[in-house]
Amino acid sequence: MADDPRPELAPSWLPRQQRRRVDRQLHKLLRRGTCSICDHPLKHNTRTASGLDANGNAVVAGECCIDRLAEIFALGFYSSRKYDFLQSSDAKSDTQPTNEQILNAIALWQEVIADAEKHFTDVERRGGGIRASEIVLLNHPWKTDDRDWFQHNPTRSHRARMPFPGELSGKFGEMAKLQVAHVRIFNEHAEIQVLMLVRQVAPGSRIRAAITINAGLLPLPDDEAVAHALFEVAARHEAAPPDSEALDALIKKYTTGSTS
Repeated sequence: MADDPRPELAPSWLPRQQRRRVDRQLHKLLRRGTCSICDHPLKHNTRTASGLDANGNAVVAGECCIDRLAEIFALGFYSSRKYDFLQSSDAKSDTQPTNEQILNAIALWQEVIADAEKHFTDVERRGGGIRASEIVLLNHPWKTDDRDWFQHNPTRSHRARMPFPGELSGKFGEMAKLQVAHVRIFNEHAEIQVLMLVRQVAPGSRIRAAITINAGLLPLPDDEAVAHALFEVAARHEAAPPDSEALDALIKKYTTGSTS
């Protein structure tokens, strides 16, 4: 059996059987996104703690209930969306950080996220009110390619392209799989292609979305109205066109000069 890729959350000093049980419980609780003690949703960019309550139950507490933990295993913070700079690192250290160092590191990450949120909240508002599930600040091949493409196409605000290797990971990959599965409920032999739609809100600020499309509709013309129309479909502002006739009608809606 393959090794479990999830990090171990329970402390090593617990007996092995208890450690496994507590670790499973903590991973399950983290996926819920709620405080285990008061059952309130965890707030974005707020501190959390994992440990045991007074009855010996594994809990993940939000800031509201951290002081009610009898034993704390780990300190952290909760984010309702993914930031690429927060991905786990393979770097290892022989020294164990102190609680003060951990709290200082958490405070620094929270400050970075708060600053990013201010900028991207404005980008999302100007980009059509779409809340991005992932924030990309690090350099990636697709990010560089999109930046260069818009620099060479200054009159364009939208782009449709194939995904880059590794781009369909995380939320994008999950959404694409769900869309493909939905289409195949009605046509198990359908040929489906995932497309990435990119909207440039301002130079250096872009929003990506993924969409599945019938491969029979490809290749698409490299046209602003086409990319704009499909972006609205990906953002769920428009219904997905079932055939080429419906796609043509949707494209006309977003062609410059058309009424909508």
